[in-house]
Amino acid sequence: MQGPFANSTNRPTSRDVQPPHHETPREAGDDTIHFGRFCAVPHSRQLLMDGRPREIGGRAFDLLMVLLRSNGGIVSKEEIFDEVWPSMVVEECNLRFQIGSLRRALDDHGDIIKTIVRRGYMLVRDDTVPEGGVAPSLGIAPQSKIDIVEKVDKDKPYIVLIDDDDGVRRAITGLLRSVGHSVGSFPSVKAYEESDSVHRADCLILDVGLPGQNGLDFQAELMKSGLRQRIVFISGNADIPMSVRAMKAGAVEFLTKPVRHQDLLSAVDLAINA
Repeated sequence: MQGPFANSTNRPTSRDVQPPHHETPREAGDDTIHFGRFCAVPHSRQLLMDGRPREIGGRAFDLLMVLLRSNGGIVSKEEIFDEVWPSMVVEECNLRFQIGSLRRALDDHGDIIKTIVRRGYMLVRDDTVPEGGVAPSLGIAPQSKIDIVEKVDKDKPYIVLIDDDDGVRRAITGLLRSVGHSVGSFPSVKAYEESDSVHRADCLILDVGLPGQNGLDFQAELMKSGLRQRIVFISGNADIPMSVRAMKAGAVEFLTKPVRHQDLLSAVDLAINA
């Protein structure tokens, strides 16, 4: 028997309408989940920002808990439907509406909720990949393991990252692995060419300002050799002529540092599916 349809986004149910709490929440115990400036209290169904309650609907709170309990992993739309709308047939517009509601409840930090194209959603604790920083919430590999080239899994996209900044490689490698990609990471074009990695990448993430051969010259070399590599450029010192040259030569995207997680993931997805 077909379950009821939840196809309206402007007529919330009693579960969706949850008035803000103004009293101080009781002791949360072990079930409280802290993330950044926020605190989710499951037993009282409260979201706190700097200790103060935020207004959040019931469905949006359920959605938040599903994302938090994934510990930074991707949660598919199907999993979300099963958890947030059990035993109901729900249109996808309802999910998009609740994602928007959750992002509004998180105020200026709403973009920690990431849309992973054709895969689902994830919650990350850090908004950008800094030029020299580390995003600790993404399970990033320790320094000694940054440039370990993973065994290529034919069922996973293989991404090659070339950047001379250890912090950037650490952060981007952790981000890509957290969404299920295999990653080969190198500090220079020379290190990449001298490596044992003989697999053609599904996507090459390439810094422009590299020691030795720079990213744009390496792109030109690949083209001359007949290799049409799908490249996403990243640069902390980009200018218009640089980006125009890269895009005219066939680059998928040209991003400036600090790179937003969602922008990078979207560019990689575009390259993989090109």
